[in-house]
Amino acid sequence: MGPRRSGRLGLVLALLLLTGLAWLGTPLGAGDLEAQNRATLQATRDVGSERELRVDLQYAAGSFSLTPAAPGRLYQLRAHFDEESQRVTHRYRDGHLEIETEMEGSTRLRGGLRGVSEQSELHLRLGDRVPTRLFLELGAVQGELELGGIPLRHLEFTTGASDTQLQISRPNPVEMDRAVFTVGAASFQARGLGHLHAREIKVDAGVGDVRLELDGLRRDRTRLDLSLGLGNLEIAVPEEVGIRLVRNGFLVSMDAPGLVRSGNVWESPRWEEAQRSVEIHLDAALGSVSVERLRP
Repeated sequence: MGPRRSGRLGLVLALLLLTGLAWLGTPLGAGDLEAQNRATLQATRDVGSERELRVDLQYAAGSFSLTPAAPGRLYQLRAHFDEESQRVTHRYRDGHLEIETEMEGSTRLRGGLRGVSEQSELHLRLGDRVPTRLFLELGAVQGELELGGIPLRHLEFTTGASDTQLQISRPNPVEMDRAVFTVGAASFQARGLGHLHAREIKVDAGVGDVRLELDGLRRDRTRLDLSLGLGNLEIAVPEEVGIRLVRNGFLVSMDAPGLVRSGNVWESPRWEEAQRSVEIHLDAALGSVSVERLRP
């Protein structure tokens, strides 16, 4: 996605954070609701000769879902939006799908992003046959993602002031090089991260509450790089998986029952002998971090 598209979303997020909750709470009047011009965008493509699919999605405000597509489909897209507030466009060419939104100039005068988010929906489905490189950039979005069974080679997920729930309920059928999550002022919950089959998982959390559940780990060794600005971070690891956590940062409270501490390192007993283990590198400024066990 080019710098102009990222800049547009960055401007929207900056305005959202600067104007505050009072601005978000401005209600839409009856006249505004009557004036809305609802539009629908639908697109479907069957699997062809693609050897790989790249998806770039930038969505500024609204509700968003991502789930597996129907058999034989490369992707399925459906969007509902108010044309006076924003525009949703998509392009596909040679294995590259681009989806983006553009905010219209009158949006801020008619209830701000809250009005947009209440009236906008975007639903994307991805197929299970073509290896995919997925890049998601979400703004003021309420999102639900189910990535189970989608063949993901690479994943980059960026979210702003949002409430997002991510689930990977089935194993990734291909090996992933890296999964990167950048979470702004948000609530973010991810379940089944082990099913991504990623060599490395990186999470950069700004302000908010983050919960990461690592069920589904199949690799012998997995590296988890975490950065926390201000907030609460919960890490849940399966009972049989060895843990080694290295912390950088002193203004952070740690709660890690069952782990043995030595300086800034926490380890589960005989962690290096476990069939599967996770090595966590934590860089935290201020907040609380807890490590717990997931039981079958």
